[in-house]
Amino acid sequence: TFALQDPDGRRFLAEVVQVERHAALVRPIQPLAVPALPPVRLSLLLGAVKDKALELTLQKATELGVALLDIFPTQYSPVAAGDITAARTLARWERILKEACKQSDRQYPPELRTSGGLDAALRAAGGAALRLVLDPRGEEAAAVLAECAGAASAAVLVGPEGGLSPEEVALARGAGFRPVRLGGLILRAETAALAAAAVVLLGMTPAGR
Repeated sequence: TFALQDPDGRRFLAEVVQVERHAALVRPIQPLAVPALPPVRLSLLLGAVKDKALELTLQKATELGVALLDIFPTQYSPVAAGDITAARTLARWERILKEACKQSDRQYPPELRTSGGLDAALRAAGGAALRLVLDPRGEEAAAVLAECAGAASAAVLVGPEGGLSPEEVALARGAGFRPVRLGGLILRAETAALAAAAVVLLGMTPAGR
């Protein structure tokens, strides 16, 4: 027997009934529960970084339960907009998300989006109840989360190596994003993104309120 998920996301315990050369006939035995995602729908807005760091972020963010990943070029990004939207790049990222989804037993991979720039990413995330931008000069993230506990949706903006420029932080603030910091250390972009995702998803679950 084995676990089987259909296109609608339903899962079953199933068994193989018949095997042919290029196909197999299986029979569902009983339904299986689908692991629940975190109650907070989190969007990570990621200033583009180098491939290796970004791919690690995509993989681990999927495992943490992030709902949406939006990648875009910023002033300090080491890659161009065309590199982000290239078909081969998007196909590789989609494959990473699907593999991480299977590994973590998620029902579906997170949504992947590539915005043309910070303006577009901020507009797309404007509906989030809680909007944060990582900034070493911002408020303590823990205090902000305690104040905003119970939000059903959140968006976290993370810059590349070197962070966001003062103009970009100001743009985010104008879109309703609150600057927050994660302790007193300066983190690498991929570490900051994953730490922020963990803080939001774990700090805003019912057990963490």
